[in-house]
This record gives sequence, C-alpha cells and structure tokens, in this order.
Amino acid sequence: MLANEYFKDFRFRSFYIEDEMVCRMLVLFFQCSVSGWVSLSIDEGVLTWTYEKTEPELRDIKDIDDEFAWPVQTANELASYIGKKITDIYEYKLEGIEEGCIGVYFECGNKGFSVLEHEGCLFLFDGVYDVAQEKILLSRLALSI
Repeated sequence: MLANEYFKDFRFRSFYIEDEMVCRMLVLFFQCSVSGWVSLSIDEGVLTWTYEKTEPELRDIKDIDDEFAWPVQTANELASYIGKKITDIYEYKLEGIEEGCIGVYFECGNKGFSVLEHEGCLFLFDGVYDVAQEKILLSRLALSI
C-alpha cells in the first residue's frame, strides 16, 4: 500500500479569506499508480491520510466567488517526482509526544521529499529535513490508510 507505487500527479489545497491567502497549502493530494488519489494533512500533531473517491478538481482563486475559498492547484514544485517509485515513507515525530507528528518524508530511491507542518500550514522540502538540532525522530511508517 503506497510503497512500491509510482507518483502520477500532485496537487494542493490552499485557503483564502476575502482573496487574502491564509495558507498556501492545507492539504497535499497525490495520485499513485494503484491507490489513486490520496490526501495528506497534518493538524495539531495528527497525520491524516485519506483515499479520495474522486480526483481533486483544479480550481483557481479567481474562479471562486466566496469570501472563504479553498482552491486546488497543481504542485509544480513536485513535478520531478512524477513517475518516481515510493520506496518508503517516514514520519517526523516530536520526541515523547504521542500526537506529535510534524511531517512526512517520502523516499523515492536515492532521493525524496518532505512535507512538513508549521503553524497549521504545510510546506515542502526537497530531501530529508535536518532535525539534528531539535528533539524530532524520523521513524518508518507502517501505513494502513
């Protein structure tokens, strides 16, 4: 499940209030070769994975006529991972805290990328995020989505 699958596409959901960006990335969506679309979010230290029943529809902020908007856009910064095989997945956890997830690392052979949470928003980091200065553990995930 997810391991040994290939990435096919990446998208993310943003959040705006009255056309002002509050969060560039609330949710990361990725399409896998077998599992289809999966969403990843991290909120208050809890990592949530969900299989999406339908493809997240691309929608630009200018196409939404509401003071609260959640547009979905292509995650161009992950384009180099399309076609890459997921060889393993790791979780960044705060040491000693049960619900202390701050991110995920996707290993794709000899390279990979991290999805990290900061102040309620997600950001991407190419490679393993340096956690040497902090009390953060990187542990292999046994996924059961």
